[in-house]
Amino acid sequence: MPRITSTYHSKLYRGFKEIDPQEYHSLVRYYEAYEEKIKQLEFSEFFDLLILYTEALFEVGAYQNHSMMVDAAIEISVLNNIKFYNKKDIYYELLFKKAASCYNLLRYDESEHILRELIKMDPYNELSIRFLNTCLIRKKPRFVRGAQALSVIFFLVAALIISVELIVIRPLYEMHSSSVEFYRNTSFILGVIILGGSELMNRIMIKMRINTFVSQARKRKVRK
Repeated sequence: MPRITSTYHSKLYRGFKEIDPQEYHSLVRYYEAYEEKIKQLEFSEFFDLLILYTEALFEVGAYQNHSMMVDAAIEISVLNNIKFYNKKDIYYELLFKKAASCYNLLRYDESEHILRELIKMDPYNELSIRFLNTCLIRKKPRFVRGAQALSVIFFLVAALIISVELIVIRPLYEMHSSSVEFYRNTSFILGVIILGGSELMNRIMIKMRINTFVSQARKRKVRK
């Protein structure tokens, strides 16, 4: 028997759609309360609710659950050859949100990998490029972490000198205060230079790496 297209929707589906789209917690609760029954709906209704539920998980900050559910949504969209959903590239949208969830879960390597794949898909998408830049900055390579640790040492030394200066030098050895002040300022300035310099160098290096990666992705896109 041929499949009949109808505007009719199940009661379960209508109940979900009656919830305010911005009431993300309510959407999550409804889906999870009727998850098994929702899975038995006809595909169009099930997929629609799955996508809305996945988006709601992201909006409420349930990033761990979202990162798992988005995999299921991606797999279903691929298996059923669903490229666009509500006039959006559903595959791209789902992957981008997954990269964001991984980022919020501090899984920077995974987020970076997804963003690089997205840029390969669309090397002209500035949002993905900027997000990759943010992700790489947050990862903080070893030399930046080492510089941060060294700068903290200089700041602590400066703080110690200030304590000695206030408690001992100024009350008892005022004639040495200028020398102590020099060492205190030098220690603090060195901490600032090391901290700021390492961060600036890291950002410049990241920008260069991303520019090279994007340029290569765009060249491959043109050749295709």
